Amino acid sequence: MTKTDPTKPSTTKPGTTKPDTSAKQASNVVPLPAVIPRRPSEKVVAFVKKHPVLTMTGAIAAGLAVSAAIPRRTSRGILRKAFHFAELAGATTMMLGGQAEKKTHALGRSARKQASKLADSGEKAADLTAARLEKYGMAAIAAASALGRSTAKRAGRLGDAAAAEATKAGDAASGRSHKIMAAASDLKHRLMP
Repeated sequence: MTKTDPTKPSTTKPGTTKPDTSAKQASNVVPLPAVIPRRPSEKVVAFVKKHPVLTMTGAIAAGLAVSAAIPRRTSRGILRKAFHFAELAGATTMMLGGQAEKKTHALGRSARKQASKLADSGEKAADLTAARLEKYGMAAIAAASALGRSTAKRAGRLGDAAAAEATKAGDAASGRSHKIMAAASDLKHRLMP
């Protein structure tokens, strides 16, 4: 048995104080259900739930005994003070309720204003971002257009230069072929009388 709980078998190795983890903790002792201590208020609530008629009868009897023990003049004074206190509590509740309503209304109004300001700043940020993106997009389109025009001009210049060179080469070839034809024709006339 352990030192703290006599119902549990000891699992320590002989001659040591450390628990023996190799041994299985098998026990044929059935633990009893633990009694959870309850607070006194829980005990009273449980009693009232079990015996509501008895509780109401006791409350009425206690009220009659207290009212019989207090003289009439004293009970009327207490009753008058209770009514005065209830009236005072009602007025205070109305006043505090009105103040709470005003504060809640003001809080709601300021929350709406803050939300509106936040939405406005978000809208301004979105507009600014859209304007910047539009500006960058227009700059990119302008750069692409300028690049296209300069590429077209260069291609046109290169095409014109190539055409001029081709024309020169064609003219030169045509001139040479005319000279060769003229020489061949001249040779033909000489050989054939």
